[in-house]
Amino acid sequence: MRILAIDTSSFPASVAVLENGVILGEHIIRNKKKHSQMIMVMTENMLKELGLDIADIELFAVSKGPGSFTGLRIGISTVRAFAQALKKPAVGVSSLEAIAYNFSGHEGIIVPMTDALRDEVYTAAYAFAHGELHEIMAPCVMTAPECAALFEGALFAGDGAIKHRECIEKSGGAVAPAYMSEVRASSVAAAAEQKAAGGDTGVYTDIKPLYLRKSQAERELERKKVKL
Repeated sequence: MRILAIDTSSFPASVAVLENGVILGEHIIRNKKKHSQMIMVMTENMLKELGLDIADIELFAVSKGPGSFTGLRIGISTVRAFAQALKKPAVGVSSLEAIAYNFSGHEGIIVPMTDALRDEVYTAAYAFAHGELHEIMAPCVMTAPECAALFEGALFAGDGAIKHRECIEKSGGAVAPAYMSEVRASSVAAAAEQKAAGGDTGVYTDIKPLYLRKSQAERELERKKVKL
């Protein structure tokens, strides 16, 4: 199966094509341009380099969060548009799950941890068994010390883990290096491939952003209402 995956959940933007477990191509860009300005260009350029047409894609995948509210909307709307126009299946993948896929084959618990600000992190826990990734704890929000205490001795990854390295290491955990800690479109594609193998090839209308807390704009509006 040929899968095109997009990630716009955080500062880097990435696009990848995976076919039968092999990464055919991946573009990752870190710059100050908006994802809305880059993602279509990146997709078109990569497909051109691979000698593929968008119609050659059999399954679309996108990181659905948690992450940047604006970034998630851009990636999801792009994948939904592709899938709708081409009448192809599409699936959403948790950005935390995608980080865990960077450590395929790791023996032990993997705890992705991304910065949620306000001294909190978005986190979840996973483990590989017989080549497949299994969820141990569903995505949630908590403080880094709480998470580190829950999974002593685990492998922590993500910008939240790097930010809170001290408390993780005090609890006996290990922190993955930065170059392995980001969400990558190729890992989103790998997660989507496992879902497809299990029969999960959804429709684009099922893909919704995974918001674990309200946006800053919503919180500001609520505070204004309280003051009235």
